[in-house]
Amino acid sequence: MRRWFERLGRVLPNLHLTVNHIWVKGWPWHTTVFAQWDGTATLLNGDASYVNRGLHVFTLRWGRVYALEEFYDSQAAARGLAAQAAAGLEEAVAEPIVG
Repeated sequence: MRRWFERLGRVLPNLHLTVNHIWVKGWPWHTTVFAQWDGTATLLNGDASYVNRGLHVFTLRWGRVYALEEFYDSQAAARGLAAQAAAGLEEAVAEPIVG
């Protein structure tokens, strides 16, 4: 996850996330956390219209992330990444980080 967040910081360096709601359910040995968020950014080409909205579902075991599911507007993300790549940021269209 660290490598993914590091790349996110390089690809969208001025991304602003607003967490709107957090819901928590379960016990310490198996907790589910829902985090609903809005994200905005100004792209390298000066376009300030990047907006995305999503929900992350974390499964925790004793306070540590065991699983993570992401739900967001993948088309908005693809358009933003394409604009960053067109502005010269090749990492915006790099292969996905796996493993």
